[in-house]
Amino acid sequence: MNNPYHIFPKLSKEQRTELKTSIESVGLKQSIVCDENKNVIDGHHRKEICEELGLDWMKNANVRIGLSDDQKKALAIELNMWRRPVSLSQKKRAELIQIYMIAHPELSDNIIADLFSVNQSTVNRIKKKLMQLHKLEKPDSTVGKDGIRRKIGKRDGAEMIVKNSKEFDDLAPAIKEVKHELRGVIRRPKRIQSTAKRKLRLAEVKPVKKLPSNINIKCCDFRQLKVEDNSVDLILTDVVWSTKSKNDWSDLAALSNKWLKDDGLFLTIIGQKSLFDFVEAAKPNLKPVSIIALQFPTYKKSWASGMLEGWRPALIMSQTGKAIIECPDLIKVPSFEKPYHDWQQSLDVALELVKRLSKPGSTVIDPQVGTGTNAVAVSLVGEGRNFVGCDINDNQIKTTRHRIATEGKINHLIPS
Repeated sequence: MNNPYHIFPKLSKEQRTELKTSIESVGLKQSIVCDENKNVIDGHHRKEICEELGLDWMKNANVRIGLSDDQKKALAIELNMWRRPVSLSQKKRAELIQIYMIAHPELSDNIIADLFSVNQSTVNRIKKKLMQLHKLEKPDSTVGKDGIRRKIGKRDGAEMIVKNSKEFDDLAPAIKEVKHELRGVIRRPKRIQSTAKRKLRLAEVKPVKKLPSNINIKCCDFRQLKVEDNSVDLILTDVVWSTKSKNDWSDLAALSNKWLKDDGLFLTIIGQKSLFDFVEAAKPNLKPVSIIALQFPTYKKSWASGMLEGWRPALIMSQTGKAIIECPDLIKVPSFEKPYHDWQQSLDVALELVKRLSKPGSTVIDPQVGTGTNAVAVSLVGEGRNFVGCDINDNQIKTTRHRIATEGKINHLIPS
């Protein structure tokens, strides 16, 4: 077998026959571990047997992404040493310890000693030898049995479970594009494709110096935004949903009360779990008027509550809690596509809200403009509407200005 990660002895003829009989009768129960190029890290015999039996060895495969060769070898060692006792010569065991220590210099001697069933003095002796040969640098800190990592960054790479070969092949181009940016356990592999598309889209963002006079975009905190009192018709935004932002919510409500005209409206898209907390934080400056349900094309699981959600609230508030709203109480979200950011909202929804909740010539503000969806919507709807938006993230502001210029019918503003 010509595979750099097949570093353990081959199975005996009897062991291989027993494994083949098991796979033939009950299927592949132990997932094969491979890298993003389909190189097997753990499960070489299982892969061979699956191919002999005409089975898809990639079914439920555990794919590790972005690991170095040393890290892959160390992973192969780790998986084999923990899973089954292996009869190794002293020389072979020392060789494996060297490979593992080079990949994980941050681990303490006692952890490595436990893994390889040797005493700490053996590990220490091998470590000193590697340092003398300049193959191993002394780490700033180590990780002990308590599992606490001190002054050492997280391990590199990511892992995911793929359903079968087809899913892996569909994901392969995207994995190649973003493998160095992926970290941890990827529970929704298809998101890798959207991450890759986003990377390419963001690479196309260009600086835009000049915007139309009716659109004003600032890089600042909303508390620093200069807005004339009683001058705004609609505040349309998507606040940070975390309850850690309660102070921001209260401050925004207080400023909105000052900025809004007597008949002005405040609307924010908000998570269901955060809805009631936001209403409470906005008192007494803003009072709830109604909720528009933004209906998803399919159900999606909420990371906050675990519920399968089919809609998201768009909360409407005003100074008095009273308003006449000529708008449907349900708007369909056509897709989950988010080409610029995970928190990006639907442009189709923003267009509907701007048309329904503001009149020609009115002033619309987004105090947390993000990637500029609401700014683009105001630009597209037009009819003399003015827009003011701000965000503390200069990259988001750059994206907002780019989107206004490319999506807002004003392409001549893009520099050549």
